[in-house]
Amino acid sequence: MKTNYLFLLIFLTFTSAFSQNDLVSDEEFNSRITWLEPHEKHLEFRYVLRKIPGANFEYSFVNVPFKTSSSNGWLVDGILYVYPPQRLYASQVKYVEVVNSILQSNTCQCSLIVKTAVTEKELNSRKNILNRLNKNRIDKPKKKKKKKRGKNN
Repeated sequence: MKTNYLFLLIFLTFTSAFSQNDLVSDEEFNSRITWLEPHEKHLEFRYVLRKIPGANFEYSFVNVPFKTSSSNGWLVDGILYVYPPQRLYASQVKYVEVVNSILQSNTCQCSLIVKTAVTEKELNSRKNILNRLNKNRIDKPKKKKKKKRGKNN
């Protein structure tokens, strides 16, 4: 009986230790990626959606995106929303992916994937549109091409 309890204790310890992913903290995210203007940090995400290329939501006269026939919905932290979720602030968003392929949109039944808690791999993913909108990006200087000189006759 003691061996069963011991085995159960060891099993639970290892599963809890290895199941936790290292999530990126808010401070680390803000030091690496800055995609919002200072006045946009306290706005809801649906008001900042215009910055994201490829997001197919139309805007009414009050600048609130609404669902079109081509958009299926939003997948926010694993929950499918038909309309933009309320109280999702732009400063909370750490990962945005626009679903373009038909296969993936049929699988997740959405046109926009939003995550507020991400791992290091998801943060650095090329699917994360916030990497393209990053203002802290360090541009590598381009090498100048040497011009070939023709023969002077």
